[in-house]
Amino acid sequence: MCCAAFLLIGGERRQAGQQNFASNANMTRLPRIVPVLLTILVFSALVRAGTPGSFRGTVVDGPGAGKGQIYVQGRNGMARRVDISRAQVSYDESVPETTRLPRPEDALTPGAEVRVTAEQGDDGEWRASRIEILKEGSN
Repeated sequence: MCCAAFLLIGGERRQAGQQNFASNANMTRLPRIVPVLLTILVFSALVRAGTPGSFRGTVVDGPGAGKGQIYVQGRNGMARRVDISRAQVSYDESVPETTRLPRPEDALTPGAEVRVTAEQGDDGEWRASRIEILKEGSN
């Protein structure tokens, strides 16, 4: 101890020339923690978001179908109310161009056959992101 110089820093005895690696240890762990936190954040966002589903059916009149909503009845007879307010509506290539309306949304009338891509919310409502008109209905 006579030749080595000791310093008392923060209640610890250290030999002169030694660095305090306690604060540096936290800094070296930070880069390893960031990717883990980002991964957790991304997966939690994916879990929160609904999984899109696709179904086909015929547009039918339904009770309480307001503006921006339609009812789609599947082959099994079950009808689903679908929010179409934010959906991209387009015609399938099998629909002749001569019969297409300028605004595809106007062709979502009873009898139209459609393919819907939508997510089901926590409230059970279907929110369409895309609707393809496979066959026009009666206007």
